[in-house]
Amino acid sequence: MSGTRTFLLELHCEEIPARFLDPLTMEFGTAFTSWVAAQGLATSSLEVFYSPRKLAWRGSGLPASQPDQIDTQVGPPQRMCVDADSKPTIQGLKFAEKWGVDFGAVRFEQPAGKKEPCAVVTVTKAGRPTVELLKEALPGLIASLHVPKAMRWGTSDFEFVRPIRNILCLFGEEVVPITVDGVTASNTTWGHRLFHRQHPEPLLIATPEAYEAGLEAAGVVVNVDLRRARIAEQLESLAAEVGGRLVTDAELLDTLAEIVEFPKIVRGEFPANFLELPKEVLVTSLREHQKSFCIEDASGTLQPFFLTAANRTDDPAGFVKAGNEWVLKARLYDARFFFAEDLKYPLSDRLEKLQALTFQRDLGSYHAKTGRVVALVKSLATRLSNDEEHINRALEAARMAKCDLRTLMVGEFPELQGAMGGEYLRHEGAHEEVWQAVKEHYRPIGADDAIPTTPLGCLLSLCDKLDTVVGCFAVGLIPTGSKDPLALRRAGQGIVRILWERGWALTPSDLIATALGIVGAKATKSGPETTAALVAFFRDRVAYQLELAGYAGSVRRSALATGWEDLADLKARCEALSAFADDPRFASLAQSAKRIGNILKDEIAVDDFDRALLRQGEERVLAESLERLEGTADQKALLAALADLAEPLEAFFNAVMVKCDDRALRAARLSLLLRLRQIFLRVADFSLWQ
Repeated sequence: MSGTRTFLLELHCEEIPARFLDPLTMEFGTAFTSWVAAQGLATSSLEVFYSPRKLAWRGSGLPASQPDQIDTQVGPPQRMCVDADSKPTIQGLKFAEKWGVDFGAVRFEQPAGKKEPCAVVTVTKAGRPTVELLKEALPGLIASLHVPKAMRWGTSDFEFVRPIRNILCLFGEEVVPITVDGVTASNTTWGHRLFHRQHPEPLLIATPEAYEAGLEAAGVVVNVDLRRARIAEQLESLAAEVGGRLVTDAELLDTLAEIVEFPKIVRGEFPANFLELPKEVLVTSLREHQKSFCIEDASGTLQPFFLTAANRTDDPAGFVKAGNEWVLKARLYDARFFFAEDLKYPLSDRLEKLQALTFQRDLGSYHAKTGRVVALVKSLATRLSNDEEHINRALEAARMAKCDLRTLMVGEFPELQGAMGGEYLRHEGAHEEVWQAVKEHYRPIGADDAIPTTPLGCLLSLCDKLDTVVGCFAVGLIPTGSKDPLALRRAGQGIVRILWERGWALTPSDLIATALGIVGAKATKSGPETTAALVAFFRDRVAYQLELAGYAGSVRRSALATGWEDLADLKARCEALSAFADDPRFASLAQSAKRIGNILKDEIAVDDFDRALLRQGEERVLAESLERLEGTADQKALLAALADLAEPLEAFFNAVMVKCDDRALRAARLSLLLRLRQIFLRVADFSLWQ
């Protein structure tokens, strides 16, 4: 057999939860690629497909047969395989027999790691047909897939995410005859359920290349990227038809692409009087309960329309549209009832009720957390502002921040916590700074989310996250490896991002000390132990922030090494280094900085020295530059000034013997270099620049 063929495997199952689709296809793809390489086969590409009832993989360019396997086997030492007359011994003959060759094919060599010549034989094993290899390997590869909630059905011992109903497995036009959980592979599969009401027979797939087109004709678009693209196109088009635009939601778009087999979007309507509800309520209700998108006008005001997936090629009788409208209307009536009931009482009435809501077992209730956040806000607000009214508004926002956790609306839609507190405060006539801060204080929720838009919102968000992180560390709840059930890394990153983007003169060490003082007796770990763990934690968060900001690895390493807690200074240094890295003088300057560090490594130098001792022109130029350099505060200006020293430094090292015999002169030159090194370290540790 010669040439190459395309391989196709599809597992057709009962509906698979969307969260398992991508991980399962990726896991099998990785395992299959590794197996192919181990067999000496090669594939030019491996495509993955999935839909709610299908997991599929297609690999092109697989050879029809495995290449011959050539292997070298090492046996006993030569002295044990032949006697004094060079005739084979019994042991030598058995070695040849073991590998199926005549003794004449055995040669004697000294392989690497052996102390004497040994018997060596080269064995050529004929390659096997690829279809045979696939038949042997595929059932095991499928059975080895990791499913967090694997199940068994009927009397079967086979565990999988859902029952397998059909297996399509082809190598070219040939069926690979595998059997998994009692299901034997064939060259057929099943399309959309509605398609098979009119076409009861299974769908024939003659070749792997015909897979996608054949399924689409049967009502299934098996490529998730294609489904996503078509859904996005239809969403934009249907929104534009009513003069609006889509309220974008990338996560919801991914969800729709994963839960439908055919990307058909329908537009429905709901009574306009529901638009009296806050925008967040409508958007959340449609997203969570109906997996639907909202439409807004150019000003951002919602329109009484929604867009959702039909999961079929058409909706001729309008049943999908009408059914979604009916269910959605009931959901919105519920939301309006919750909203109206919540507005009957001021938000402050829920403050005492927070005592019945546990934040964390050792740290107490949300009422206790609120008290700590208020204390943090008071401490930090007085450092950032002298405006008494502003500080009072910050304290009011801190007191009200968690009260919406006891509202009906947040009980129904936990995703609206914070947002509803802000809305209720706005309805009560609270100051805009207060309700806006409460509304945004959970932000940033993730790496792609923005920080709060107001200084007060940033302060409240920082204090809330700081209490969570420091409090949890103080009672021993510290993230380890990939485990972070309380999302402390995300909270820590939010703190760093706020400090980074606001430029506040607050260091992580200051924040840790303040928060630990407020946690007080609730801490179960020692203060020094907790502080050390938190400092290391925040340093990692700062390092990740530099990575998110896009700085090169050399910039990050060298800048972090000379100080990371003053984030405004760190940001300025990274910006200056990034801008200066392309300067032709930079390489020479960085090399000179490393050279200075090497010279001073084993020396004891002092800051002060007698400049009169420096008489060579090259060293006097450097000495005269010290005062100007030490007085330059701006990082970019300092780097520019250092750049002007690139040539003088090179000239200095070429002309001056630093470690000369004159002890006084040697000390003066070392002190000069020490002062220069201290200037370099104000920007970066260039010994880490690679």
